[in-house]
Amino acid sequence: MASDTGSNPGASMDDGFSVRSIFSEAMSSSTPNAPRPPPAAPQRRVVPPPKKTTVDVSRRNTRVSQFSISGVSRIRQGFLSSLLRPTFEARTVKEAVDEAREAAGKLRALGIAKAVVVQMDKSEDGDALDVHFHCQDGSRYIIKTGVDVGDSEGMASVTGRLNNIWGGGESFEANYARGSKTQAAFQGTLSIPVEADPRKKVDIVANQAVLDNRPYSSHDELRRTLSMAYRAEGRSGSHEVLYALSWRDVCNLGTKASPSLRTDAGHTLKSSLGYTFTCDTRDSSTVPSTGSYARVATEFAGIGGDVLFGKSHVELQSNQSLGRGYVLSSSLHGGLLWGPQTSIVDRFFVGGSTSVRGFEYRGIGPRDGEDSIGGDVFYAAGLSLLTPLPLVSNDALKGHLWANAGQCALLDRRGLGRPNVSGEIARFLTTPSASVGFGLVYRHSMVRVELSCCLPIVATSTDRPKPGMHFGLGFQFL
Repeated sequence: MASDTGSNPGASMDDGFSVRSIFSEAMSSSTPNAPRPPPAAPQRRVVPPPKKTTVDVSRRNTRVSQFSISGVSRIRQGFLSSLLRPTFEARTVKEAVDEAREAAGKLRALGIAKAVVVQMDKSEDGDALDVHFHCQDGSRYIIKTGVDVGDSEGMASVTGRLNNIWGGGESFEANYARGSKTQAAFQGTLSIPVEADPRKKVDIVANQAVLDNRPYSSHDELRRTLSMAYRAEGRSGSHEVLYALSWRDVCNLGTKASPSLRTDAGHTLKSSLGYTFTCDTRDSSTVPSTGSYARVATEFAGIGGDVLFGKSHVELQSNQSLGRGYVLSSSLHGGLLWGPQTSIVDRFFVGGSTSVRGFEYRGIGPRDGEDSIGGDVFYAAGLSLLTPLPLVSNDALKGHLWANAGQCALLDRRGLGRPNVSGEIARFLTTPSASVGFGLVYRHSMVRVELSCCLPIVATSTDRPKPGMHFGLGFQFL
């Protein structure tokens, strides 16, 4: 390689190469005398990965051509036709998938199948789909024993249930129970789904109960009832229309039974039509922290039978989480019974651990001697604050501060029907029986358990206040 250093004597040298010599070599590399550089290594051609293309088939037109089911021992063809009608009416892939999943969920809800796996394949008939349900057969019968609580009463019960009797999700349940206030009770319920939908049912119920009312009223009560109800659940809530034929007998009166109770003694036949609307958005039915609850029930008796009355009952509850484990709850209950002459078996009662706390069970309202005879109109309100407990990490156990108030009265001359009716109504509305207290609340998986220290602060001459420690067990509390 030639180096041209004489023309630039001031250039610096480094191992025989100057800046100029390197530049000259680069310029002269194409001359014949210059050595050729080594051939460059062949460059690999980088091929970009193929672009992924997503095809949305959910809106592609399709139809369900065939359906098959396996694993269930009993299912009726007419039931399947109603169940799968929306699936066969689907016109897109998404609609077919959604409706097939909905049908599988109904099979589980009705107890026909314990589990359902939905398989969808392309049919040989063009773009149609074939649907197959792989099922695990549901239990044909269930027998269980348990302890039920509610309305300040504990009951031991035995329950037997037959599922999917005729292959359409029908069930029959028989229950026998004995409790602290119920001497004996039997109930049989035949439940039939409508249009293969577990959210729509017809229930036919026959029951008999013998109630021991002696702790607060000197009599027993025998009830025999046959009823038929249609229930439907929707997004706004559940609706129930009920017809009931009930034979009631106020019997076994005590030696100290009051004149009012003796007037109501004997049997009556009630034939009634009722409607109930329920909307429940609470996160828990026993110890809620958010959501609300509303129930409105109306009954009209007199379609046959020998009693005539109208009856309405309202229950409202609101729950608000305040953060850090604090929950504020408020409740309001009210009812009205009107008719030519009402009976003790149809009236309202107030007081007890699940009602207005700090009073005996049915301890608020009209009395005749030692007998609680109930009222034709009532209201009850409650305000409670659930609080976290120090050094307790279990969220199921909370502190409880509460205040309750309520009143109950008759509409005849023994109550609000007195001559000075305006004064009676004013006192009824403005001077309720009231109590305050504190305690503990435990949220069990099935029930709510309360231990409260109660202090009645307002009571009438006919009330039965009960200060001190109270134990409550049930589902619905004021």
